[in-house]
Amino acid sequence: MATLIEQRSIGAIPEAERHGKAWHLLPLWFSLNATVMAATTGAIGISIGAGLMPTLLAIVIGNLVGAVFMAYHSAQGPQLGLPQMIQSRAQFGFFGAALPNLLAIIMYIGYFAGAGVIGGQAIASITGIPTWAGIVICNALTWAIAFAGYRIIHLFDRAMAVVSVIVLVLLFIAAIAHYGSAPAAPAKPTFANFFLILSICASWQITFAPYVSDYSRYLPTAQGGAKTFWYTLIGTCAGAITFMALGAIVAVYALDSLNSDALVYLSKLAPFGAPVIAVVLVLGMIGANCDNLYGPYMAGLSTVTQAGGPPHVSRLVRACATGGFGLIGTAIGIFLSGDFLTNLSNLILFLLYMLVPWTAINLVDFYVIHRGHYDVASIVSMRGRYGLVNWKAIGTYAIAVIAEVPFMSCPLFVGPVATALGGVDIAWLVGLFVAGGLHYALNRHTTIDDAEYTITADSSVASGAVA
Repeated sequence: MATLIEQRSIGAIPEAERHGKAWHLLPLWFSLNATVMAATTGAIGISIGAGLMPTLLAIVIGNLVGAVFMAYHSAQGPQLGLPQMIQSRAQFGFFGAALPNLLAIIMYIGYFAGAGVIGGQAIASITGIPTWAGIVICNALTWAIAFAGYRIIHLFDRAMAVVSVIVLVLLFIAAIAHYGSAPAAPAKPTFANFFLILSICASWQITFAPYVSDYSRYLPTAQGGAKTFWYTLIGTCAGAITFMALGAIVAVYALDSLNSDALVYLSKLAPFGAPVIAVVLVLGMIGANCDNLYGPYMAGLSTVTQAGGPPHVSRLVRACATGGFGLIGTAIGIFLSGDFLTNLSNLILFLLYMLVPWTAINLVDFYVIHRGHYDVASIVSMRGRYGLVNWKAIGTYAIAVIAEVPFMSCPLFVGPVATALGGVDIAWLVGLFVAGGLHYALNRHTTIDDAEYTITADSSVASGAVA
């Protein structure tokens, strides 16, 4: 059991400790997307009147577009052996990377709180206990997996992927059988509501970016970026598209039931095995939500450590860090109102606007400017060649966020350009192109000596040595 509990932190993983196969990422990312939250996201298109076929088309296109970005982040893992957010030091500097780290942590906690409420409500419905107790149980199980770390997360989600496929087939059969059993939700398809669903689905995938390489960094370098990219892309799209499509189909004739308690309704959709299906769906939520504790743990260490972090982290430190974030998210879920959770989802949408420019800067820097060649020892060192704060990157990031504002369209704010476009939100596209283009323009003349810098972690760096 000792070997199952992860001990390393944000330091680079030495080749001798690498393990696993790239295909392991397919069931992992399928499981992380095959959730009730994905189903309720798919129902949004029906709720705003987009109609079933346009919604399904937007779900497919949006997920494919967004997944390309997150899969490219995943491919960074076996090359550098580093967690996702610590890589930001190569673009933003040692202290400059704290900004995207903190934004990612807030997003993690928000998602953790929301998923904990859904899982807790389901546990309460199954067992008859109070909702707050269900949330505590759900989040405690989530914490146990997040505490164990990388290997257990992979094993749990791999097992859940198999079970989720079986449940998905049963639910699809039941959903199609029930189709037409009630009047269809009114539909008035427009380009605006079609593109809104497309953007939401793309955003669903892009929000994985801050932690996606956390789950590929232990892969041997020989597994390669290409295989890592494709297995991640296929897994994440398969899970999200199928469950979002399920939600859209069910919402056509049962929108109110899906909105009131999606997990309970879906578990009772099939003519048999409702308790078992409910348990599987709850476990799926737990498996996906453990990432929202593991993520802030990694990002938090990336923010507060002054070097690469110790080569090994004690179980006490790991328990306190993951437990602390878990307590915050649990308190949010229990003590704050449903109106707050609505506001929380709006906050997360704004955080997406904040994180999209980071994604563009990180990917352009990695694949176009540096071509994957970094001085890993400098990334994990305060005294490294990437400096304390890279003001060019900070400025690029700020300009991209400002450029997004006129194009934003959300419940809290609608920009003038979005209004002129009939409510179409293309802010995330603007953020991607402005941040990526400007970062390239300012750094395209950067010279890289491919022989000098390594794309993999050597043993001295991985052991916590500081340049």
